Amino acid sequence: MLDAVEAVGAAVWAVRGWLLLALAVVAAGGTGVRAWWLRRAREALRERCAVALVPAAGFDPSREEIGRHAVRLARIPASAGWMPRRSVGVRVRLVTEEGQLAYRLEGPSTAAALLRMPSFTDVDVADPDAGMSAVVPRIRFDGVPPLPRDEDQNEDQNEDQDQDQDQDGDGDGDGDGDGDGDGVA
Repeated sequence: MLDAVEAVGAAVWAVRGWLLLALAVVAAGGTGVRAWWLRRAREALRERCAVALVPAAGFDPSREEIGRHAVRLARIPASAGWMPRRSVGVRVRLVTEEGQLAYRLEGPSTAAALLRMPSFTDVDVADPDAGMSAVVPRIRFDGVPPLPRDEDQNEDQNEDQDQDQDQDGDGDGDGDGDGDGDGVA
């Protein structure tokens, strides 16, 4: 009976040895995978892509445009592929340069095409590293005045109405009172 107990004890020690060896291999493998994953995250964070969205002066997005933009931003982590979670997040920054507001998006370089897609009609997409000078200026034609804003149109209409009213009541609009329209009394 004593030989059977010693045989079981020897078997337990043998199994413990194999279990300890297996545990050491799994721990070393897990440590290696963890180190690889962290290195991959650091590389992905180092290679992030950034774009600046510069709105026009009259930029006023609708709720639909804002919703489409939010959905597009939510798709960026999925489009980045199998990457560490902390490296696929999208960072949004609001900055001003030269008096212009810029909405800066930063995300994984694997999703650069998605970041560079314009989602608003009155917004220019620019490279933030080149500064605001990379923004394509609006087209202006020589000799043609710019279109007036809504406020300017209202003021011009009020001035035109004041000028069209006849000052002297004779209906010719020249203000001399004789009704012939020549402006000489």
